[in-house]
Amino acid sequence: MYDAILIGAGYGGVTCAALLALAGKKVLVVDKNPAAGGKAMTVHRGGFGYELWPIAGGPSEGSRFHELAAAIGLDPDDVLIQPDFAGEYRFVHENGSVSVAPFTARPSVNPEVSAALPAALGASEADMGPLLDMVAAIVETDPAADPSLDDLDLVTWTRKFGLAPPLEAYLFVSLGIAFAAPLDRVPMSEAIYTFKEMVEGGGGRYGRGGYGRLAEQAVETVVAHGGAYLSNTRVEEVLVEGGRAVGVRTGSGETFRGRAVVSNAGIQPTVLKLADTSVFPFDYVEAVKALEPSLSFVGMRYWLDDTVFEAPMVIQFAADSWWDTDAYRRAEAGSWPEHPLLFFSVPSLYDPGLAPEGRQLVMAGTLCSADPHSPMNQVAVDLVDREMLRSFPEMEGHIERRQAYTALHAANVSRDSVLAGQGGECIGLAQVIGQCGATKPDVRSPVAGLYFVGCDAGGHGCGTHQAVDSGFNVAAIVSADLTAG
Repeated sequence: MYDAILIGAGYGGVTCAALLALAGKKVLVVDKNPAAGGKAMTVHRGGFGYELWPIAGGPSEGSRFHELAAAIGLDPDDVLIQPDFAGEYRFVHENGSVSVAPFTARPSVNPEVSAALPAALGASEADMGPLLDMVAAIVETDPAADPSLDDLDLVTWTRKFGLAPPLEAYLFVSLGIAFAAPLDRVPMSEAIYTFKEMVEGGGGRYGRGGYGRLAEQAVETVVAHGGAYLSNTRVEEVLVEGGRAVGVRTGSGETFRGRAVVSNAGIQPTVLKLADTSVFPFDYVEAVKALEPSLSFVGMRYWLDDTVFEAPMVIQFAADSWWDTDAYRRAEAGSWPEHPLLFFSVPSLYDPGLAPEGRQLVMAGTLCSADPHSPMNQVAVDLVDREMLRSFPEMEGHIERRQAYTALHAANVSRDSVLAGQGGECIGLAQVIGQCGATKPDVRSPVAGLYFVGCDAGGHGCGTHQAVDSGFNVAAIVSADLTAG
């Protein structure tokens, strides 16, 4: 008998599990993958360590990851890597020339790097006025005090400032990666939370031993405090008795009982597959079916026989590389920008131990449909490959092998695909209008004792940072409910 059973060991799940264990609760974590981390799980093969797709955290300073590391007894400075040179923005001008701007994961230490970015992207001194006006408006706005921001989209709000094209593209591409959604559907409430975190804390954080290593250490904390962790174990059913969640059944037929069941498997797979839908109100089930996934991230991995790259992370874009709804639909129909968003990382440039000496693994990708079977997947893979070789021809003679990854791969290692057109999303539910703020799914389900954690409920922010934020918030809710009775 456990106090809490966590389904899934993504960052939301392991954060919640570790905090509950530290609070004296007996916790079980059950995960279908061989290692913790969910979509951010680090794989170790052939001397290389890498993730599903290019990944780096934001904010890099003062993050919820720092709080998690400290909570489980680790020194954040030992386990979280925040390089002075975190990467480069590359802006492709209409004439094909490229402006390069470095960025740092330590803006508090190197503020001059961030200050120089607009000029490096080709913005003039006159262009800085609208940018500063926009930053001031964001800093002065409290989204919690203005519910109307849940219904105001990011693009409409931003364009009233008249930003120069390079600056607008830089902002929209950065937030496009953060939210993995068409930006004219992202509410300003979510955008302000994330923008403030990035301005104050920067971006480009990674983990020593891989991005997923801290998730593994969180699970180790659960075990060290009397709990249990089952890897390579799939939960097949949430057990509900008398209108209350009382445990889970695994694929091997084992049954584990708990006072609370907390799902990090996604609200849709949990409600529509793991639990009998008849235990939920009809309207709730229909609302869950209508929830939209974020976009996926699709591309190519390259194993190189030499150290070709110097930047741990690179974001390359043109003025039209970001997506609103219309641009996404054009890409879905086969009409992509000449220079699509290109985002890639080199894990061993964060942690040299993640590649054999003198070699590199590069993970490159772009946003794509979350549908594991969408023809967009192959188009995106081909475009990423073309753009990498066109932009960095020096790598071609050093490619030992290449490997494509698609939305189908994401679906295999993360949430199960239970509805047509979804399953490969890189974040979870899309942070779009109608699914954020007051309309974001509640962490408590209508079934007593069944909760949701991760990017679907309970948190704010960018990707895994949102998941860890949810883990902290949901752990507090579950702990209070368990104490109350």
